[in-house]
Amino acid sequence: MRYMEIPLFPLNTVLFPGWPMPLHIFEPRYLEMVRYCVDAKSPFGILLIRQGQAEGDEAVIPHDVGCMVTITQMEQLEDGRLLIMTIGQERFRVLALKRNRPYLVGEVERLPYLPEKSGPLQAAANDLHPLVLNYLTTLTTLADNIEFDPTQVPTEPEALNHMAASLLQVSLETKQSLLEAKKVSNALNFLTNQYRREIDLLKQFPRQDMGNFSVN
Repeated sequence: MRYMEIPLFPLNTVLFPGWPMPLHIFEPRYLEMVRYCVDAKSPFGILLIRQGQAEGDEAVIPHDVGCMVTITQMEQLEDGRLLIMTIGQERFRVLALKRNRPYLVGEVERLPYLPEKSGPLQAAANDLHPLVLNYLTTLTTLADNIEFDPTQVPTEPEALNHMAASLLQVSLETKQSLLEAKKVSNALNFLTNQYRREIDLLKQFPRQDMGNFSVN
């Protein structure tokens, strides 16, 4: 099925496939949305807000490209609020917005990357992979409470792209551009340049407490 309808959850964040997103659900419309998704075994879509507010804004306008998620865990609190864990599944593009329910609904299509030759694509990933390792290693030298397992950094181009884009500290607009990339190689090449700059900047910082950090 090329087109499908899914609930939409506009937020001030950009999520990439393969990455977890914990959510605290308290607005009645989103409590209803989560219950629908659980009952119907339906995914929902997380999109970066283009215009409006995340809370209480029924006229919010999201970006057209987002990440489809499924609910993996759910805990209901005594006052009815929900704590859920979601995992990003795949990119999608919104074709039409529908406001006939308390929450936003979108008619969407899946958005796979354009096909590429495997050799050059893997070469682009091979350029980025050691930089991500270097970046994370540099973080561990700056703070005692940062840990990572090098085996968690994938070599497969699409998975590496999503991890590198998720970890990189750049603007939401830049992350959105990465999410919308037509080709994985375009994103990998951009990320390679960004990680080189980030590593140079990190090496100028003194050792400090940077808070709890994990690639999980």
